[in-house]
Amino acid sequence: CFFILGLRVTVLLTSSLMVLGAGLRCVPVSDLEIRKKLIHGGQLLNGLAGPTVMNAAPFLSTTWFSPDERATATAIASLLNYLGCAGAFLVGPLVVPSPNGTAHGPLLSQSSTEHIKDRIEAVLYAEFGMVSLIFSAALAYFPSRPPFPPSVAAASQRLSYRRSFCRLLSNFRFLMIALAYAIPLGVFSGWSGVLDLILTPVHVSQVDAGWIGFWSIVGGCVVGIAMARFADFIRGMLKFILLLLLSGATLASTWFTLTCLTSVTHLPLTT
Repeated sequence: CFFILGLRVTVLLTSSLMVLGAGLRCVPVSDLEIRKKLIHGGQLLNGLAGPTVMNAAPFLSTTWFSPDERATATAIASLLNYLGCAGAFLVGPLVVPSPNGTAHGPLLSQSSTEHIKDRIEAVLYAEFGMVSLIFSAALAYFPSRPPFPPSVAAASQRLSYRRSFCRLLSNFRFLMIALAYAIPLGVFSGWSGVLDLILTPVHVSQVDAGWIGFWSIVGGCVVGIAMARFADFIRGMLKFILLLLLSGATLASTWFTLTCLTSVTHLPLTT
């Protein structure tokens, strides 16, 4: 899509899909079946925009930044998406009361169905407003490329979309890299999105689960950007850095899982 339409048109198309998807979720319809279909349709449009959001960072950094800045630029553009997810961990518990019986104190007494419904609608309207603001900013000013290419790669002639796609699918090393990227990302995205539900059986409140998700993502963003800057300064270390980060993530995930299996491992589970 980037190669065919260019960066500006692709971002505007993606933003418009997100605006339309967020708007469909806000349509005030009393019929629950129609409302459910609108919400699913909105989520589908938002999902169609996902590949661009996840893949724009490398193309953006190649187009706008020199080689000694590229890893840092890619990390910042990629990890800002995760900061949005970190914000969602706070907005959910702090704005919408918990219906799963894990909340404590005055929060639990407000957890009527209507109150939860009103708070969810407030979050949906706020998300629609933020997405519309981003779309307006991109529409006002978002050039496809800088006036002068910052590197040879940015100025090089691109292959056609069809030819590029066929060559990539026949490249075994590329497929291995794509799997190494996609599998951890897919598992983490699906797992982190329902972290509060995962931690409910071990009696962790929705608020505590939100803070756990928030600080874990913020910590990952800070370390990721720092390591990317380190990789820009010291060339040839990228593979070692990736192996180090993936190994650390594997160990941390294993330890987190074992602490949640309190009946099996007998490890202490504390805030």
